[in-house]
Amino acid sequence: MKPYAFIISILIVLESFASASPGPRRLLFWNRVQVAPVPKVSEEFQPEVSQLTAGGLRLKEAVEASLDGTAHHLAAIFQRERSKAPNEAFELRIIESDGRAAKTIFKRADFFFSFAFAGGPKKLNATDINGDGLREIIVQSSSGGNCWSCNPTEIYQVRNHKAELLAAAPIQKLADLNGDGIQELLVTDARWESYDDLSHAASPGAAMVYAWRNGKYVYASRDFADFYKGEIGKLRASIEEAKSQITADEFSDEVYVGLAIALALSYTHMGELERGLIEMESSLNTNAKSVAQSKHRAVIIDDFRKGESGKKLREMKHGDPLPL
Repeated sequence: MKPYAFIISILIVLESFASASPGPRRLLFWNRVQVAPVPKVSEEFQPEVSQLTAGGLRLKEAVEASLDGTAHHLAAIFQRERSKAPNEAFELRIIESDGRAAKTIFKRADFFFSFAFAGGPKKLNATDINGDGLREIIVQSSSGGNCWSCNPTEIYQVRNHKAELLAAAPIQKLADLNGDGIQELLVTDARWESYDDLSHAASPGAAMVYAWRNGKYVYASRDFADFYKGEIGKLRASIEEAKSQITADEFSDEVYVGLAIALALSYTHMGELERGLIEMESSLNTNAKSVAQSKHRAVIIDDFRKGESGKKLREMKHGDPLPL
């Protein structure tokens, strides 16, 4: 890793310590209970919640709904008051009630859980996001690392008294891209995170579209050309802006390079791989301010034409299921 990239990584971690949001603060204060009002839950769930509270778990977030249309459910995030390890600090539980008794039917412990994240699924939580007649639970999880894949969003549903994982990925956003009332998943293509030792801020990334088809989420990016046309327009504008940052300093063009690669990725997901490579090459073959920059970019072009990155571009197939 380049020295300045290491410094940027340290600054990112230090910034996360100062953040007021509960997610990043867990890096330093994972064993401290956040002071916040305890969510209210229906009377039918109170005995089970009280039992968990007596065992050292504090109710932090809660969502109530009939997830399967028959029983009543409480999806709850608990924080352990005195956890022995970071990965035991939080628990996600789904509790089911038949009107007479309630019991936990699903439990998972991890470093951090929340029902809210920047992509805005909180308002969609416990609704039918995919049109299959069941209501889904959307939760942000984290292993504590500073990477896209370290903080996946997970989507669960309850069927036959069991919780089933439908998706687990670095989801940027849930959005109805074609107006049919069903939410698509915009998933970050994290395969090029810190590509070629680029700084995290300059890492090339693009959104992959996963759509609900035949009972599962599948790779369907090429079916949403209008979305990618918008993304490509934004990338072109950003590339033009990044030109002003380039100097003869060897690494001053990192943002520009990362955006040029992201442009190729977006075209590829839209189904126009060759056009994406041509536009990336056009950007990388211009605006270099030093011989070192030109040589570095030539290596990248060769990698995407003949190397491992080229193989990665071609390995994803339309209709492939979302890996779990």
